[in-house]
Amino acid sequence: MNPTLPSPPSPEDPPGPPSPEPPPSALDRFGGLALAIWASVVLALLGAFWTPLRIGTVLIPISLVIVAAGNWLLVRLAYRATGALGLSLVPALAWLVVTLLLAQKTTEGDLVLAGNNWVANAYIIVGSLSAAFAAYRVMNPGRPRPGKNGPGPVARETGFPT
Repeated sequence: MNPTLPSPPSPEDPPGPPSPEPPPSALDRFGGLALAIWASVVLALLGAFWTPLRIGTVLIPISLVIVAAGNWLLVRLAYRATGALGLSLVPALAWLVVTLLLAQKTTEGDLVLAGNNWVANAYIIVGSLSAAFAAYRVMNPGRPRPGKNGPGPVARETGFPT
């Protein structure tokens, strides 16, 4: 049996861990934030106009699923684009402003988010909660998982596995 020796590193392979990617430029940050704000306004409009969606006489709450996923993703997108916690909340605030405007009557008496529609009421609550939970997860990403970066923090401090 001949043991196989590892090949020597080539001069093109950089030693050590890969270098971190450069931070986004100001134009990339602004563009990502503008995209997230625009998408949150579209989300608020589409979700609000889909609250009275019915099949026969049954209300279909598709707007609840859309707003829960949409607000979560938009807060995460804004954070990844800007890297700033405060700016990651701007799309959620834009969604909230548009939604609250659609929940008020116009001078002609038009109303998009009616108070007698349970989907419209749940739409405001679910959208606000999903944005708040996404913001919480951005601010507190959680502790590292034991399988990826060695033992968890409790195991390192005490010597006992978690």
